[in-house]
Amino acid sequence: MLYEKLFNTVSLRNGVKLPNRVMMAPMCDLGATPDGQVTDEQVTFMKTRANFGALIVTGYAFVEPNGSSVVGQLGDVKESDINGLRLLATAMKSQGNKAILQLSHAGREAAGANQQGLRVVAPSKMTFPWINYDVEEITESEIEQLILDFGKATRRAIDAGFDGIEIHNCNHDLLQQFFSAYSNKRGDKWGGSLEKRMALPLKILEEVRKVIDASKKPDFILGWRISPEEIHDENIGYTVDDMVSETEKAIGKGIDYLNISLTGTQYRYNSRPVGHKQTFAEIFKAITPIDIPVYIGSQVLTPDDALSAVNVADGVYLAREALMEPNFLQKIQDNKIDEIITETSKEHLSELKFPQALAYGYTMEHGLQDEIPIPGL
Repeated sequence: MLYEKLFNTVSLRNGVKLPNRVMMAPMCDLGATPDGQVTDEQVTFMKTRANFGALIVTGYAFVEPNGSSVVGQLGDVKESDINGLRLLATAMKSQGNKAILQLSHAGREAAGANQQGLRVVAPSKMTFPWINYDVEEITESEIEQLILDFGKATRRAIDAGFDGIEIHNCNHDLLQQFFSAYSNKRGDKWGGSLEKRMALPLKILEEVRKVIDASKKPDFILGWRISPEEIHDENIGYTVDDMVSETEKAIGKGIDYLNISLTGTQYRYNSRPVGHKQTFAEIFKAITPIDIPVYIGSQVLTPDDALSAVNVADGVYLAREALMEPNFLQKIQDNKIDEIITETSKEHLSELKFPQALAYGYTMEHGLQDEIPIPGL
């Protein structure tokens, strides 16, 4: 079988074995209530895609009320969230794959929280040209509470029946903001040197690891998602070499897989950072033990793309293809390659079980299609 490599077993650090190398990438589906509660639309959306890959990952779930990026984002903030999260986990696991809840805090990017009148925080108080609301410096006591809240969110994920969590240390959210020399101007133990700027993400990782270990569930999965660099023209928050240093420490603290987020049209799964001969995947594979698989993605829309990606990494994540073709992996397995949908239309959207807000976002003028284009729309 041409695509047999996609179906190779993947072994995680905690002993869990996955039957294939495919991950449904985390995507915010915009289907939650304004306070982050799970809705029937989200359950249907995820159940429709429950057989997309061995790992099915939610869009980022905020762990504090002021950590919400957009209205409609999933939340894991309070005990009353557990019932809805349990429905979501059950739907995601309905085909026997692993359900992963991604945990996040948006920091300065918390436009959703700002719309609800909540205080928006960042590592340092400064002006961000693209943000039209006030951003305050997060206090020491708020940082200590944030660490605990990541742990509490993890415990709720366990109680809700998820198979694991993924820490969102990427895409310009708060943990990345702390690591970035651009946005972190602090002079305390949480900022300054490279080691101090990585202190908060690693402390959160420690807290989450502690909660998982205390749960006596050794097969509960801990994923770590990174943006491998933060370079915007002359503005350098950190380089790939800086992120290698942080990742080496994260590996030592007990992650089960590494997920490299390459977002934006400037990246592909086989992209190389400027000044390096190796791809991002190859750079991180070189520092990662064999039992901590590295996942890569971006611009992966066909079986051939997916196969090429697992030739440079251990696993591949797909996002837009998961939106368009929930049966992607099954059709490969059934040798129905010519039936795989790799572009869609507005008429076809109604068949894809999108939450209403997500479907509207892709059909409205200057909406999601401008930012994350789906082929064919």
